[in-house]
Amino acid sequence: MLTRRPPPFPRRRDEAIAAVVEQLKNGDWTRLEGAPELERELETFHGPGITGTKPTVFYLSSGTAALMAILLGHGIGPGDEVITTPYTWGATVSAVLAIGAIPVFADVDPISGLMRPETVEPLITPRTRGILCVHLFGHPCAAAELRRIADRRGILLFEDGSQAHGARLDGLRVGAFGHASAFSCMGLKLLAGTEGGYAVFHDPAAAERAMLYGRHPRGLPPDRAAVLGEAGLLDALQLGWRPCTIGAVLVRHALPHLDAENAARRRNGGRLRAALAGLDAVALHQDLPGAEGCDHLLSLVVHPERCGRTRNDIAARMNAAGAGNFHYIPVPIHRLKRLDPHGYDGPRVFWHDQLLRAGADYRAAECPGAEWRCPREITLGFNWTEDDPEAMGQLAAAIRHAVAA
Repeated sequence: MLTRRPPPFPRRRDEAIAAVVEQLKNGDWTRLEGAPELERELETFHGPGITGTKPTVFYLSSGTAALMAILLGHGIGPGDEVITTPYTWGATVSAVLAIGAIPVFADVDPISGLMRPETVEPLITPRTRGILCVHLFGHPCAAAELRRIADRRGILLFEDGSQAHGARLDGLRVGAFGHASAFSCMGLKLLAGTEGGYAVFHDPAAAERAMLYGRHPRGLPPDRAAVLGEAGLLDALQLGWRPCTIGAVLVRHALPHLDAENAARRRNGGRLRAALAGLDAVALHQDLPGAEGCDHLLSLVVHPERCGRTRNDIAARMNAAGAGNFHYIPVPIHRLKRLDPHGYDGPRVFWHDQLLRAGADYRAAECPGAEWRCPREITLGFNWTEDDPEAMGQLAAAIRHAVAA
């Protein structure tokens, strides 16, 4: 039985709470120009992309809005194909659908759940405009290799880093490899506010195009606002991406502590993996060469055939031992009922029309890695942001007990 518990997360330090109170006293809970102070700090935090470009950060209302922003800013729209993963939180895909584009699903590694680059290139067609990869569970995917594919084929690479703020690949933070990237800052993420998110652009023109969809003119540099206004491009046709300044304050105060908290997650994850070594009924993701992940969530893959227990039985035994868990992605996205317009009998779904026009039929999609993983995964929160070897030993014992005969 686990007697250890992770520290409260997100940790709201006294100075963060005081800053929020001051913000409320000043009546400063929404600003038409967004959160420029936080944006500058995030630009410094992320640094240049792989081509050496200085990033432009756009802080907005959610991670989903950030995904829409990076796609729209690069001209992705109705009928364009975007290759992405069927094994992710659904917002990755719903952002593609919301702008009229067509998701195309590349398979994932069955243990890590991360997109496999070798499954991507065969899916590229003349309608493909981009690849949208996901750094899932806090672990970088093979973004450098995906960027090479994108460059070779003349398409764009986008990163969804909503579970991997601060994680690194080849010494660079995730978000540096794509033409743009999106991050969520909702209250359960590694970099947690209340609700919110941000987009990182490596092309200033793409950032400006995105801002026309969701940023008040006060948030644009005055010289550019004047030029765009004279061209008749600044108007009230907005998608409501304005962020809450209270959430922005919380993110600003969390950012200086992110790397230290990630390092503790990484050390605790290493202890747990070492304690579970040799347990063939359970597999845990190991970082790719050159990657430095940070265990936002801990996702186990269980092998029922090796221990004689079902996935649900193992999960229940873990819960009973105090290792609370959930089924994060029970069905791969390409098999979801609302994504299939053929024979659908539920409430109207607006993207069915665009899928039918494009001839998309996910019944024929083959993603065996994702389909194998979904019924075998057990996911736990992993907010162990302080070193705790004893807790990792207890957690390992609970997992071992859960799969024991």
